[in-house]
Amino acid sequence: MVKVRNVLPTFAANDMDVARAFYADTLGLDVSTLDDGAGLVVNLGDGAAVFIYQKEDHAPAGFTVMHLTVDDVDEVVDELTAKGVPFQRYEGFEQDEKGIVRGFMEGGDGAWFTDPAGNIIGLADGGGLEAFLENPGG
Repeated sequence: MVKVRNVLPTFAANDMDVARAFYADTLGLDVSTLDDGAGLVVNLGDGAAVFIYQKEDHAPAGFTVMHLTVDDVDEVVDELTAKGVPFQRYEGFEQDEKGIVRGFMEGGDGAWFTDPAGNIIGLADGGGLEAFLENPGG
């Protein structure tokens, strides 16, 4: 059995300066650069973090690499839209004029955008997602 101490999700980007500016300035997250320049650590709060590493031939995944849980998807969508962040539209989801899916993740709302490297980032709020976070294995 693998004994896990913690989890550090990772994904790639092709330009660390652009990624740092997006995650720090556009999203307003706490971003640190590793001393050796190998990548970025995006601190998400409550001890959670994601590591973004440099990959020159990066090709973004065709799926959501992470969801950011927020208090109010509408508020964050409005803020990011004002900063020029476009929201994605997907077939199979009924999205409103802002690109928000209502009732996503068992009662909350959801929306998706991409970072400058094309990585898909989701936003989610609501009770269903909170229940998953409190008990992800059961």
